Amino acid sequence: MRVLSIILCFSIFISSYSQSKTKKINFSSKQSKGITKKDKSVLILWNQVVFKHNNSIMYCDSATYDRGNNSFIAYSNIKIVENDSMKLYGDSLHYFGNEEKAYLYGNVKLITNQILMNANSLIYDQNNNYAYYDDGGIIKHHGKNYTINSKVGRFNSINKVLFFKKNVSLEHIDYQIFSDTLVYHTETEKTNIIGDTKIKSRNSTISCSKGWFDNNNQTSSLKGNIVIDSKNYQFYADSIFYQEQKGEAFAKGEVKIIDDSSQTVIIGQYGYHNENKDSAKIWEHAIMTQYDSIDTIHVYADQFIHVHDSSSKKTFCFKNVVIKGTQIEGDCDSIYMNEYDSLMKCIVNPIIWIDSNQITGEEIVFKTFKGVVYSMDIENNGMIITKKDSIHYDQIKGQELSGYFKQNKLNLLHIKESGEVIYFSDDEIKKSIKEFNKVNCERMNIYVDENRIKQISFLSNPKGITIPIDQVSESLFLDGFVLHEKKSYQLKIQSLNGD
Repeated sequence: MRVLSIILCFSIFISSYSQSKTKKINFSSKQSKGITKKDKSVLILWNQVVFKHNNSIMYCDSATYDRGNNSFIAYSNIKIVENDSMKLYGDSLHYFGNEEKAYLYGNVKLITNQILMNANSLIYDQNNNYAYYDDGGIIKHHGKNYTINSKVGRFNSINKVLFFKKNVSLEHIDYQIFSDTLVYHTETEKTNIIGDTKIKSRNSTISCSKGWFDNNNQTSSLKGNIVIDSKNYQFYADSIFYQEQKGEAFAKGEVKIIDDSSQTVIIGQYGYHNENKDSAKIWEHAIMTQYDSIDTIHVYADQFIHVHDSSSKKTFCFKNVVIKGTQIEGDCDSIYMNEYDSLMKCIVNPIIWIDSNQITGEEIVFKTFKGVVYSMDIENNGMIITKKDSIHYDQIKGQELSGYFKQNKLNLLHIKESGEVIYFSDDEIKKSIKEFNKVNCERMNIYVDENRIKQISFLSNPKGITIPIDQVSESLFLDGFVLHEKKSYQLKIQSLNGD
């Protein structure tokens, strides 16, 4: 993140306070009066009071100066000038010259050329080169538009580490950070976050429990229960490497996308998130699960890409796809889904099983919504095979087919070109197959009920035969008839690898 260069500027003034030798405090005022208080002689100063010690000049309305322990208490309109590079203001100041410590109270303000700091109280330990507050502080950077709030702040210029704790927030025009603890290393310009943290940008919110930011390279590494909330989904991971300029996050370890609007969950071992394009990719042992009231569908693939824009919500399932559901199963190379137009396109020799039907073709496009299949289009060499018994199968074949469903069951098939059908008629009384039917017709409508062909409407000149089943001598199968084995994703990969 372009985060904490502000703090480096703040640390500069701390080291300049340090002096190797203890000096007596010098003072001046228009009016003064010596008194004895509790057996101690002190000097009351008022009217243009000025103290000088080491490189500091301190102003106030009035003060009580104790020569014995080289300290003073100053009241009203406190102003400290440090080498003209820094000014501090407050309501009161308790300064110990021997210890080189300054305690400021009430409406504390620190101003440099780059920052403005406000706090309820502030302690400077000049000897050990650190300053801290315990009752809340706010730091603003004039040039870079940063604001940092925290309950506790520690600034150490010796080990170059700056520390913020409790209710830490960083506000910038482009993002916000909320954390329990921030640790900033001024030499490397890296920041560590410890504890529950949220990082909010224009397009997303990142939650994590630890990590680091590199201000120079504008990169970060986040770990521990990471959640990225984007406009349209949630992205989970064990660890993320983030590139701020590109808005890209590379994730690993139990990566997951949850899209509540489409009731979809995608999981895998590695992932990628682009907050500018609102897109994500997951791969390695990847599974997409879609939940609805009718069916739960699991899709296995080598990788998934999830993209959302103003006109579409797309999911791409790439390579070696296997579909497992209670009402639909499938096997193909890849799947394209678009939620906005409810399309699911299965490409490269897909095989789909719906109910007791095996459906094949060069490409199959389904119209679906929330687990319900409404229609399908099969391009080139489409075939639907329905099992009748152990050796008889109804078969519908065509160059182009369209199917329509009712309650996820095939209801109507429209063959647009090169139609061929083999189906077997039932003897309703004997509950057995009685006839073999074969029909060739360029175009036809086939009406199906409970996976049985009930009626055929011919839309061009048909040619066909009907033969009693015990007299059939020709093939019971159309050209291209193949019964495909259902495989799990693991078995599919093993067979492709020759295992």
